[in-house]
Amino acid sequence: METALPKDHLCRLVKEVVFSLDTEPIETKYSFLGQHTYHPKVLLSLLLYGYATGVRSSRKLAQRCISDHTYIYFMQSYTPDHRTISDFRKNNLKEIEKYFVDIVRIFSTLGYTNIGKIYIDGTKLKGNASAKRTKDRAGFEKWLSEIEEEIGKLLKECETIDNQEDESCKIEPEEEVLKKKLSDRKYLKRQIEEALKIMKEEEKEKINLTDRDANHMKTGGSKDIRPGYNCQAAVTAVGFIMAAETVTDANDRNQLKPMIEQTESNTQEAVKETAADSGYGSYSNYEYLDQKGIDGYVPDDHFQQYKSGEYQKEDNRYHYSNFTYDALSDSYVCPEGKRLTYCKTRTNLVLV
Repeated sequence: METALPKDHLCRLVKEVVFSLDTEPIETKYSFLGQHTYHPKVLLSLLLYGYATGVRSSRKLAQRCISDHTYIYFMQSYTPDHRTISDFRKNNLKEIEKYFVDIVRIFSTLGYTNIGKIYIDGTKLKGNASAKRTKDRAGFEKWLSEIEEEIGKLLKECETIDNQEDESCKIEPEEEVLKKKLSDRKYLKRQIEEALKIMKEEEKEKINLTDRDANHMKTGGSKDIRPGYNCQAAVTAVGFIMAAETVTDANDRNQLKPMIEQTESNTQEAVKETAADSGYGSYSNYEYLDQKGIDGYVPDDHFQQYKSGEYQKEDNRYHYSNFTYDALSDSYVCPEGKRLTYCKTRTNLVLV
């Protein structure tokens, strides 16, 4: 196996880098009791190589350890089952996140990454929750009232069946069905009450009963508004991920600054250039890039409308792009030819 793999194969690099990491924080969690355990560096190599090659499923990783010679090489012929791989990932999320940063720094030191320019983008992922279960306070209060009414009806039906059983001394199957319905309604009632409590404490306008962290947004290229998450990443020209984060903001305007700062924190290097789509375009972001001395290639957030000539139409003749600035008098001339002089400065709030 050692001679079968090219000297510059990615799995060799992953193994060398991971085996240079200090995995003592994970090793201290291991117990001396029970069965022999896999060394954390072996399982960490498996996860990171899987991420690098697009294999993230613990079941697929377990299968590769049996059938793929590159996995067999750095796993040293060990064949952990999918539960072992899944538990290792689940129980060491914080440590794996730190190793991700360590690996980014190592690759940067080795010259594999050029932090001078980064590319930032995001994608929306659907939450595992129904959009119908997202409601405001009034919606939950109405739902709670309906549930309480249903519980009252079920209790009366249970009482009727109990009285009939007392007379006949026979257990009716309908009672078991009613008890199940009653249990479900009581559980739902507790969930709604807890959701209302969270909305009050966190001052949220809406919340999803199933996934309370998810926010309403367009996900997966769909025009439908559904509960979901906004996943952000900053990468180099050759595809190395320098920073990543999952947020609940429905748009990308507030993510440019965090991605640049996380990149600089992870690599201990300054970002000199960045490119992003028009979803990141805002005056505050342009100001931030200017203050940091970063060359930003970020089009205006209305770039597509400009490109299509939308603002040249009669319906949009009063759009600000149709106002002409006069530098000598520090004023604007509107489409009607009237002059507008400076009055005051107002900072617009970014809605998320």
